[in-house]
Amino acid sequence: MPIRKKTVKKTAKAKPVVTTATRPIDRLLDIMQYLRNHKDGCAWTQEQTHRSLSPYLIEEAYETADIIDQGHVDDHLRDELGDVLLQIVFHASIAQGRKSFDFDDVAQAIVDKLERRYPTILGDEPNTLKTPEEIDRRWEEIKAEERKKKGVKKDASILDEISTALPSLLRSNKLKGRAAKAGWEWPDTSMLLDKIAEEVGELQDEINAKKIDKQKVSNELGDLMFMIVDFARWHGIDAEDALRETNNRFERRFRHMEQGLKKRKTTIKDAPRTLRRALWDEAKALEKKKK
Repeated sequence: MPIRKKTVKKTAKAKPVVTTATRPIDRLLDIMQYLRNHKDGCAWTQEQTHRSLSPYLIEEAYETADIIDQGHVDDHLRDELGDVLLQIVFHASIAQGRKSFDFDDVAQAIVDKLERRYPTILGDEPNTLKTPEEIDRRWEEIKAEERKKKGVKKDASILDEISTALPSLLRSNKLKGRAAKAGWEWPDTSMLLDKIAEEVGELQDEINAKKIDKQKVSNELGDLMFMIVDFARWHGIDAEDALRETNNRFERRFRHMEQGLKKRKTTIKDAPRTLRRALWDEAKALEKKKK
């Protein structure tokens, strides 16, 4: 009679009790604490710092903006906002670990700021400001008062609080916007266009020089880009958003052209310009139909 092997029934490992909270935000905070502080938590999570996480915060913000640009707000925006929230909770948890501040402190800080900067709506000032321009002007006045209370030095600039870590287009917009609110503003759009034309001419001069100086070309190109950003700002357009939308349009049209050429068993390099252009125009026409 053969000896039957004894079978050992494998039991699934019980899930750890990470949290008993019912509100999603409380569950999220508890999960983060478990991952970061428990002996059975996540080793990767436990070694992260504010600096190491910084690129992820920027990446998640851009991915959220991209979803909005693509019009997928009902399908994917919720998830992307969750990814951004995770980064905020992550940073707060790291700060809590060194007893600096926690998530509640972060929430309280923005509550305090909103109550401080909306005194006519959330405070005790008469609610007489009705237009966006009036509200923005009062907001800037309060920000100026806050800077004074922080003990800003006499030789401080109104540009001091604009972060150098911002993307260049966004920072250009903020620099000129802050200067414009102080009175350094163009009187009309025609002068802006003249200045842009002037910068194009100066760039052309450098390119046409007998010996091209790359640094001078770079300087003139930067001047031109700054003026284009300022032109956008003057018209209430964010240059960063405008360029991101153009990038998306270029990508869609290029992919359409690419696929069209593949169907014709040719490549971008080998296809005649007329065919490439026809497919590009076809992509543009399809975009117009969708609008």
